[in-house]
Amino acid sequence: MPRSTAAVIAEGLRVSYRRRFRSHVVLDGLDLEVSSGSVAAIVGRNGEGKTTLFRALIGLHPIDGGRIRIGGCAPGTARDARQIGFMPELVTYPPSWTVSDVLGFGVDLAVPTEGHREAFATAVARGRFDDQVLLKRANRCSKGYRQRLSLAFALIGEPAVVFLDEPFSGLDPPSRVAMRSEIESIAARSATVVLTSHDLAEVGRLATDVFVLDGGKLRASPLAHGAADAAEALEAMVITESP
Repeated sequence: MPRSTAAVIAEGLRVSYRRRFRSHVVLDGLDLEVSSGSVAAIVGRNGEGKTTLFRALIGLHPIDGGRIRIGGCAPGTARDARQIGFMPELVTYPPSWTVSDVLGFGVDLAVPTEGHREAFATAVARGRFDDQVLLKRANRCSKGYRQRLSLAFALIGEPAVVFLDEPFSGLDPPSRVAMRSEIESIAARSATVVLTSHDLAEVGRLATDVFVLDGGKLRASPLAHGAADAAEALEAMVITESP
């Protein structure tokens, strides 16, 4: 893949953390390239390091070695921060914050002052929040509403690269369909989506590229986008350990 078309690059990525006074290697020489405008999915068993990989890619977890570039920028730079959206699997807000407070904070971070009103209205519409929900404490919202809020927050400012960590977790069928539609909309505006999910049926529907995280490294899946048997084939890849 020509480097000019790669939105996300990781080369020789090594990440570890200390547990009980010993270093535990999570990512061991991992390589990843995600092309601009694609929907890339990273799947794998629990504990393989999918969330750690996301946190390293966006600059929230230190790396022990390797190189990362998001849109040509190193993680943590001002330019990089403006073009990245991140939806974590779990998020806890300050206890007093309402849904409106969360969205307002996101707008303040990502959008110039003159665009605040429009960006806030877009985030409210994207989350399908009415006036009553906007005034509700964010931490007291249902799982579905928290997922919608987290996604709406991640998309404030229309970032070029969006990382979604388990976006389908805990969603009922209507919310699942809405989440799928929103991800398709992100891709339709030529933004790049990188997601993790245990919902392999949704991965099969959405992803143009699929990678299996196993043993600290990524294996590319040869599955065709939208293949009817994608979920079954991915399940077999995830439960089969690499040699």
